[in-house]
Formats: sequence, C-alpha cells, structure tokens
Amino acid sequence: MPTREGAPDTRPPAGRATKLTVLGTALVLCVLVVILQLTTPPSSHIASVLVAIPAVIAFAFRPPMIIGSAIVAAATRWLLLPTEPQRVGSVAGTTVVISVIAALSCFVVRRGEQDYARLRKVVSVAETAQRAVLRPPPETLGRFRTAASYLAAAQYARIGGDLYAVADTDFGVRALIGDVRGKGLGAVSTAAAVLGSFHEAAYEQPTLDRLAGRLDTGLSRFLRDEEAFVTALLIETAPDGRTHAYSCGHPPALVLGTGTVHELPAAPGLPLGLRALTATPAPPDAPRPAATRLRPGDTLLLYTDGIAETRNETGAFYPLTTRLTAYQHDHPTPVDPHHLLTWLLDDAQTYSADDTYDDAALLALTWLPKPPESASPQNPLTS
Repeated sequence: MPTREGAPDTRPPAGRATKLTVLGTALVLCVLVVILQLTTPPSSHIASVLVAIPAVIAFAFRPPMIIGSAIVAAATRWLLLPTEPQRVGSVAGTTVVISVIAALSCFVVRRGEQDYARLRKVVSVAETAQRAVLRPPPETLGRFRTAASYLAAAQYARIGGDLYAVADTDFGVRALIGDVRGKGLGAVSTAAAVLGSFHEAAYEQPTLDRLAGRLDTGLSRFLRDEEAFVTALLIETAPDGRTHAYSCGHPPALVLGTGTVHELPAAPGLPLGLRALTATPAPPDAPRPAATRLRPGDTLLLYTDGIAETRNETGAFYPLTTRLTAYQHDHPTPVDPHHLLTWLLDDAQTYSADDTYDDAALLALTWLPKPPESASPQNPLTS
C-alpha cells in the first residue's frame, strides 16, 4: 500500500494491534528482568535475558526501532551493574551480544522488506496482465447488469488459465467463459488467443455454433500441443430476453430466478482445439435447443470448475445449486451480481479444504426490468 503518492510501501504490513502487542511484550520483559535481578542473589544471570529484547521488537518494527531497543536494553544492563560490581566483563559481554542480535535482526528485517517490495512488483505486473487479458466488463451491457470475478489457485497469482468476456453485438449480448487445459504461462497465452478471437468474431458470426467454429479455427492455428484444448460456454441473449447457449465441453450456465436455480439448456459441441481431430465434424448450422426466455430479475451465472469442483476435508464437492438456492431465499430479486459473486467466492472458500480449489472464474449477468438510462463502465469485482 502506498505511503504517499508514487512511493510504494516496502514494509510487510504490521497492524497497530500487532505493534502494540510486541512493544508491550518487550516492556514487560524488561521490567521483569529488572525486578528479578534486584530481588534474586547476585549470582543469578537474569539480566542476560535482556538480549532478547531487540529480537522481540524485530517482529513488528523497522531497524531504527530495533537499534533504539538495543540501546535501551544495553543501558538497562549497565544500570544493573551496581548489584553485581564484580561482573563488569559479563555486562560487557551481554552488551556485545545485544549489539550482535540487533544487527542480525536489522539484516533480517531489511531482507524481508526487499522481498516484500519484489513481491509487490510481481503482483502489480500480474494485475496489469490480468487487465490486459481479461478486459473488465462494463457495469451495464444492454439490459444486463454485469459482474465478473477471478480467483487464481496459485498463491499471489492474479491470472491463470480461466477466461471470460462479454460483448454487445447486433445479434444480442454475447458472453464467453472458458477453462484452458493446463497451467502456467502457456495457459495464459492460450486464454489470450481465445479472447482475442472472441472479441473479433462475436460481432460477425450469426450463430453461436459458427462463433465456436471461428474460435476453434483460431485456437488450432495458435496451439502447438496436440493435447491442449479449451472448454468454453457461449451465451447469446436477444433484446427480448430469448437466450441460447452453446457448450464446448463446459459446465452449463445457471439461471437464478425467483427462489429457483436451474441449468440453461445448451447445444453440445467439442472443446475448442479438438474439432480438427474428429473424422466427421459437426455441420456449421447444427440444430440448437429452444431458446430460454429470461424474466426481469433473472441472473445468468457462468462459472468454471474451480467453483463446482471445490471439495471439503471429506472430499465432497461444493453443492453449488443448493447453496445458490439458499442465497436466493435470503436476498430479494433481482440480486446484485457483485454481491452474488463476493458471497459465492467466500462461501466456496469457507467450504473448501486448503488445497482443494482450482482457478475459478465467474461471470454474472442480471436481466433488468428495463434498459438502464445510462451505462457507466466501472471496474468489475476482482478477487
């Protein structure tokens, strides 16, 4: 967090309560040493415990405070010398040890600050990459209010192999969510290729199956690995609320209505990148399921398996539909898509074991009773 405009904070964050606790511990330790030293026989070595004070201070403070605590500890040790005048050498040795511990503590704290500063830069680059690859959807799009969220499984990561996009086209509002097979930078570059194709082809292809074909063609030219593919779900909603879906091996979208949650029917297709491997590819104008008409207040939830396959300590999968139904009973229609995604991520993480969740992308679109008067783009919810 910046300490002033343009100056990044290089300290690992330590709260006020933590600092007060550490400072209180050091003061209590110093007072106890003095009391015990004055009330025990001169042969005791209680005063040597003062060497721990700089190390305690290092848990929450920077080098200037550590050096100051070392000076206080050393001065206290010398003030206790009249209680044992024959131990000048011992007092000098304790002072040297205090100085050494203070120096080592300053070194460790300084290294921690440098590592934290590097981590901040890495996170900043990752956030920039996320904004470049996953374009933030506008606050409203057509008659939809939108929200998007991304949670990477890797610690400190901001982007992975999941993807989402929305576009307001002449055919209606179109949405995409997908999951790249694999991890790392290769998955990120594959996701970027799919998103680039979508933002171009979504405005040109008249049907979702043809759009999927364009995405597959573009991805096949990009992929070097024959085993790589992308599962994807395409959604199209006309201005009158008629909604179609096309699934390229991806979990179906969910429709949150008035107290109900059901799957949105989708025409089946192969994952992107695998059409060229089939001997009999699907015709370009394959039949599709009947349209589902959205009602005012309905919310479309598109998600990746990082949510649906979250497991708890016993290995049970996260009951997505059940939990969403419970959410609807507690919140009026239409739901706030931003609040829905925040709640869903928190609920899934609370349910999951520490190491059983994957990258999770979410896209929520709430069908408004009437088109908004103004649509001001804002940043989406990002976790």
